[in-house]
Amino acid sequence: MLVTINAVVDDAEEKQLSGNCLVKLWLDDVRDLAFDIEDLLDEFNIKATQVKSEVESKTSRGQWKRKFFPFTQPGSLVSDTKVQDINGRLEAIVKRRDYLSLRDNVVDKSNFINRRDPTSSLPEPRFFGRENEEMEILKLLIHEVKNYDATLSIVPIVGMGGVGKTALAQRLYNNAKVNSCFEKKAWVCVSDVFDVFDITKTILRSITGLSNRGDLNELQVKLKDSLAGKKFLVVLDDIWNEKYEKWTTLLKPFEVGAKGSKIIITTRNLNVVSITRASPYPLRELSFDNCVSLLAFHALGATNFESHPAFKIIGKKIAERCKGLPLAAKMLGGVLRTKSNLDEWEDTLNNKIWDLLTVENDEVLPVLKLSYVHLPSYLKRCFAYCAVFPKDHEIERDELVLLWLAEGLLDGQKGNKNILKLGRKHFDELVSRSFLQQSSIDPSKFSMHDLLNDLAKSILGGTCFSSGGSQVASNEHDVSSLEKTRYASFIPSWFVTSKCLRPYQGMKALRSLIIVRGGSSRGHFSILNMVLHDLLINLKYLRVFSLCHCNIVEVPNCVGDLKHL
Repeated sequence: MLVTINAVVDDAEEKQLSGNCLVKLWLDDVRDLAFDIEDLLDEFNIKATQVKSEVESKTSRGQWKRKFFPFTQPGSLVSDTKVQDINGRLEAIVKRRDYLSLRDNVVDKSNFINRRDPTSSLPEPRFFGRENEEMEILKLLIHEVKNYDATLSIVPIVGMGGVGKTALAQRLYNNAKVNSCFEKKAWVCVSDVFDVFDITKTILRSITGLSNRGDLNELQVKLKDSLAGKKFLVVLDDIWNEKYEKWTTLLKPFEVGAKGSKIIITTRNLNVVSITRASPYPLRELSFDNCVSLLAFHALGATNFESHPAFKIIGKKIAERCKGLPLAAKMLGGVLRTKSNLDEWEDTLNNKIWDLLTVENDEVLPVLKLSYVHLPSYLKRCFAYCAVFPKDHEIERDELVLLWLAEGLLDGQKGNKNILKLGRKHFDELVSRSFLQQSSIDPSKFSMHDLLNDLAKSILGGTCFSSGGSQVASNEHDVSSLEKTRYASFIPSWFVTSKCLRPYQGMKALRSLIIVRGGSSRGHFSILNMVLHDLLINLKYLRVFSLCHCNIVEVPNCVGDLKHL
């Protein structure tokens, strides 16, 4: 039955991303069952190993080994009730598979032998279609300061998701003229939670190079002293805050800078711009020709289709689907780079996921869903796992590869002698397909576009939980959802309390818990041994527990009971 289910998973994933709610529920149940089966098998193996150890110990002391044979029967190692429950759920899932008319043996077109191998070493393209916008904003940033100029000016870049706001801001932030014009610079990824304390601390660390402690007032005094009389540039990326009070509180330390200081904000929301009282700079979609060039670059390594005439007509039709969005063109280019013939390009153009373009309130672009559908199954698992991280979280390659390894996501390729090398190859392929992107601030780190983060979270659903600070309270009431959570992350303050971790204590089936450095916890944080004990004593299936940068001198004894860790 497991083979039967596995054969239709690709078709089910495509249908659920096309908006089929019944298929999505079926996939959620399949995923939940797969986790439970794996937990049961691990439980059996652990107990079998314990029994074997006892038998060998008794035998070495001269006792008869056959006396222990009864204890090695499967029924005595795992609960019969659990086995019966899993069998019942498995039969129900197979019946629903037939009802949903899911097709098996769907060809994984991304695995054709004659494909062009993806690579993360594509040369950096010129900034397709944004030269005028870059020059216009650059003039706003570095124009000659007049006596009547304000000390601080706000430059809001506004546009829809995937239009390239962050990419343009990064381009400006790293511009040589900008570097010579401003004495101090800082970049902050803000996203959903506008926490004045966290933002202030991140800016202060960027300006001074130091990790500082203290309350908001103390941090703002330090930031004010660091900026006094200096010309600075601060980028606040992906802002959603519409509360004027929070905005004015954040700006207090910036009033002492030199004339010509600037703050760039990027946002999708015009209401955010209104509280800044600045004139928005609207970032429009790419022109069709520039969209074609960007698609051709990522699909064929060329700036147009002139050198690949066979793909020119179909390529331009696919470019129309991108609606002028650079992210869409990059993602589709990554898909097409693995397709070596026209039939495959036609299949991409005619995929029914494009019908989602007419569906309102769909927060994840259909092109991103299409790109996910065309991933090999081993990359789908690795990508979806990244949903555990909060938006804009940056991570080094080997750190993520080790997390995949600990979760068993790299075990699909049997006979591989170097599993870390395999994981790095998976990572590089996700970068090549634009599912992960290199940080322009710290080249050793990578992140995921927030729309792709939304996609990963929609795939895992209630299996994943990511929060910190004020977000925790809003999830505490959803007990049934937490019980099915397998992957979770937490952004700590500098001191972690039992109250902060209370929701995680209810995640009985949790496999990964990652303490994420972010916001006010960029430095080290502290947690009491008793708080750790109260958390871990309930998480018997835990396989990954990250405590990097935590100030602890011992771990509770209950860690020894975590057999999967």
